[in-house]
Amino acid sequence: MDNLKPQELLGLGIKLLKEGKYWDALNTIKAAIEKGRYDMDNMPPDYLSYLGLATALAEKRYRDGAIFCERALKKEFYNPAYYLNLGRVYFAGGDRRKAINAFYNGLKIDKNNRGIIEELNKIGVRRSQIISFLPRKNVLNKILGNLVHRVEGRG
Repeated sequence: MDNLKPQELLGLGIKLLKEGKYWDALNTIKAAIEKGRYDMDNMPPDYLSYLGLATALAEKRYRDGAIFCERALKKEFYNPAYYLNLGRVYFAGGDRRKAINAFYNGLKIDKNNRGIIEELNKIGVRRSQIISFLPRKNVLNKILGNLVHRVEGRG
């Protein structure tokens, strides 16, 4: 790991997060930050966001994790991955409402973001019905919902 550049270390940390190796991910991300000689003021937003996620998942420090993720969003509010990380931090910390809000904010930027949609599906959140004044089980809502789902799936 000594010969890897900071960005490569961050990539390895992200990979470890996806594999559920939270402590290894946290240590790798911290090594990337140290190697890049970053502090809180000059740290790139991707480092902040993934540091926040790893801190929350490995150390169970959800408040600190959320603060890191929120700082990343202040620097780059248009990156849906940072909303995904923030939502995952909130959900891991038991704040379902804030997690859902973060996920929906990410979908405002990228309505087809697979990671966010998967997280919402995991926690049981459904999209609103197509015709809001009709019940969800109404035949028209079902047909239109299936049609929209098919069209979006190919987009």
